[in-house]
Amino acid sequence: MSSVAVNSGGRRRAIGGILLVLIIVAGLVSARAAAITIREDRVALEPGEILAVHAQTSWGVPFRDALSWSTQPSGLGTMDESGGFHAGEISGSGTLTARFGSASAQIPVTVTCPKTALIQGVRFDVSCGRIADVYVDVTAAGGAEHARDEVEREADRVSRELQIVADRRFRVYYVGSTPAFSTTVQWLGRGFSTGPQVNESDAAYLDLEDIIAIDQSQTSITQTAQALRHELTHRFLRQLVGYTNVAKIPTWLNEGLAFLEEAEPGWLRTEARLVSASSAHLGRLPSLATLNDLGTWNDRAGLDHLYQYYAAGQAVQLLIDDITLPGVVRVLKMIGTGASFPRALAQAVPDFDFNAFGNRFSDRVAALVSTYPGITVAPGSADGTGVTVIAYGLTPNAPATISTKGPLERLAAGRVDPYGIYVKYLGAEWPAGEYRVTLETEGRRFEVTATR
Repeated sequence: MSSVAVNSGGRRRAIGGILLVLIIVAGLVSARAAAITIREDRVALEPGEILAVHAQTSWGVPFRDALSWSTQPSGLGTMDESGGFHAGEISGSGTLTARFGSASAQIPVTVTCPKTALIQGVRFDVSCGRIADVYVDVTAAGGAEHARDEVEREADRVSRELQIVADRRFRVYYVGSTPAFSTTVQWLGRGFSTGPQVNESDAAYLDLEDIIAIDQSQTSITQTAQALRHELTHRFLRQLVGYTNVAKIPTWLNEGLAFLEEAEPGWLRTEARLVSASSAHLGRLPSLATLNDLGTWNDRAGLDHLYQYYAAGQAVQLLIDDITLPGVVRVLKMIGTGASFPRALAQAVPDFDFNAFGNRFSDRVAALVSTYPGITVAPGSADGTGVTVIAYGLTPNAPATISTKGPLERLAAGRVDPYGIYVKYLGAEWPAGEYRVTLETEGRRFEVTATR
């Protein structure tokens, strides 16, 4: 009896299991045939706002747990488990789709451009353009419309020159003071595990967040375009190779390309070339190997910090001379597939000997100048006006005096820097006219005529 009861019970459980499967299958068939409706006609929010979105099947039962949601483009926002749509950080338009089985419903989504924003006590006016949302500290000069136009103009230029087309919107912040810049960058970069490094920087690109920030107090309004072009280059390179691969680009290549985009022909390119040449002439030019690592790069301070950009710029220019800019872009695209820099270089430009390139780097840079020491003049200066006088190949740390004769006459004493360089800027405070500039050091006299 007991065995029969057991067998009978087993059959009942088996029959019950079959019925359950049939019910589930029937339910799945019904689900596939079901229609989905979304109560809301559209979603329109400012960045960071949240709105509850309600979807249900054709027979009126909400399937919150079983629904899947997608946003296109994905940066517009995300859905939480409770059905709340969280607007993303940049403006734009797209769609929100709810799915259950083969059924789906879709509504338009717009993340609208805010007029103002408050970040850690810093107030911003906001202007959203074709490719970026631009936030301008109310204490910064120029205003949001001017900044938006600058971002669009310079982004178009960098995109064209690097042959990389912007694939999505990003954000740019202009900040009016150094403390506010540091505070803003640390907050915007809160997704970084250690926080972004902005020591001795007047601008930063936060690649994890796809954000550019500029400290306008450290540069004149006429010069913010230079800082912007530098950071836009980092942004476009990150787009080209992808966030997971950007660290595979040697720092000298990443920073060198950014420097070349930043420095138009004039004082900065001339200063960089002469500083690097003088450094090489004196045996002080850093090797490419010492310019590879971003951590080491960020740890340098003072002139070492500044002049590494100059050296990287020369390295990239020589690389472009050797393999062309399209060749460099091919290398970067290979890095975007996950290849290391040496492997990408070997595959994209098989005939190029990178070891020889590195070994000859210092000699080639030293040869950028035919004779040492010397003095020259370049148009422009650090404040965007006037001219720059540069003496190079001098004895490091030697005392020197520099005098100017012309509309404004001055005499100043100083020292040659450790790389054999002495620089004099004749910027906005110098009246227009012709100047005779004389540098004297160690009994030698160098003269040049500069027209302001």
